[in-house]
Amino acid sequence: MTELPRIDLTSATPGSEAERRVAFEIDRACKEVGFFTLSGHGIAPSTFEDAYATSRAFFGLPFEVKDRCRLQSGFTMAADDYTPYGYSGMLEENAFAYTGKKGLPSDYVEKFSVGRRIDDDGAPLPFSPDVTGRQLRAALKAYFRECEALTARLTELFSIALDLPRDFFAKKTSASNDSLRSLLYPQLSSELVNDQGMGEHTDGTLLTMLAQTGPGIQVRDRSGTWITPRLAARDHLIVNIGDLMARWSNDEYVSTPHRVVLSGDERQSIAFFKLANDDALIECFPKFCKETPAKYEPVVYKAFSLQKMNALFGVA
Repeated sequence: MTELPRIDLTSATPGSEAERRVAFEIDRACKEVGFFTLSGHGIAPSTFEDAYATSRAFFGLPFEVKDRCRLQSGFTMAADDYTPYGYSGMLEENAFAYTGKKGLPSDYVEKFSVGRRIDDDGAPLPFSPDVTGRQLRAALKAYFRECEALTARLTELFSIALDLPRDFFAKKTSASNDSLRSLLYPQLSSELVNDQGMGEHTDGTLLTMLAQTGPGIQVRDRSGTWITPRLAARDHLIVNIGDLMARWSNDEYVSTPHRVVLSGDERQSIAFFKLANDDALIECFPKFCKETPAKYEPVVYKAFSLQKMNALFGVA
C-alpha cells in the first residue's frame, strides 16, 4: 500500500443508496488500515485557511507571550479532566508516553489546544488578550464547530455499516469532551537532535480528523511499512479511528500506529479528536460478538480515557 483509501462524501445524501455505498467504503478502510482521506465534506476552504493563518500568527509571538497562554489557575478544571486548553511548547510533550513507552525522546512541535468551551464566547480561556488572540479564538471556534458537525455525519455513516441505530453515536457523544489542537512543526535543521515531530503512537479516540499544509504524518501499514499520505488539496482531511473505536469493534477496526517526521519545510496541522461521553458504556458492538467472544470487558469511557491520559502525564 502506498496511499490511503479515498472517501468522497459529495454523493452521500442521507437515505440514498450512495450513502450506504460510502458507509461500507469507510467500513472497509477502518478494517484494512484504520485510516482514509476525506473530501466532499462541505467545510469551506476559508475555514481551514483562517485557522492556519491565525495559528501561525500566534506561534510567531515571543515565547514569553505564548508562555502566558497556558491553562493556569484562572482556568482550572477538575484534576481528572485532561481536555487541553492553551499553549504547549517545543519538547514539552511526548507521544510515546501515550502508549506506555517511557524514556524516549520528546516531540519537536508547538501546540495550541481548545475544547468544547471554545463554543462559549464568555468562557475564560488562555488566549492572548490582543487582536492575535481574538482572531485565533474566532478561527478555532469556527473550525471546532465544523468538525463537530462533520464527525456527527461520519459517525452516522459508521452506524450504517455497523448495524446500529442511526443515532447510536449521537447519544454516546452528545457531551463528549472533544478537543482540537493547532500544531506547528519546525523546519528540520542541524540544531535538532532528530527528525521527530511526534513519536509513534495510536490515538485513544473514537476518531481523529487531521488537516495539514504539507506531508509529515506517516502511517504504518500491516506489513510494517511506513507510508506518507498526501492530500490532493489543503482542505482535504486525513481521518483515522482510535483505540476507543478498536475496542468497541472487538479490534475489527484497526487503531493504526502513526508518527510525524520533520522535513525541510515548516509545517502546520490541525487535529480534531472525537471522544465519547464520560458515562458512555463501551462494550463490543453486537455485529462483532455474534461468532467471536468479546476481547474486552465493558468499561465506562471515563475510566478508559483516564488510564491513557494518566500514562501520558505520568500519573500513577
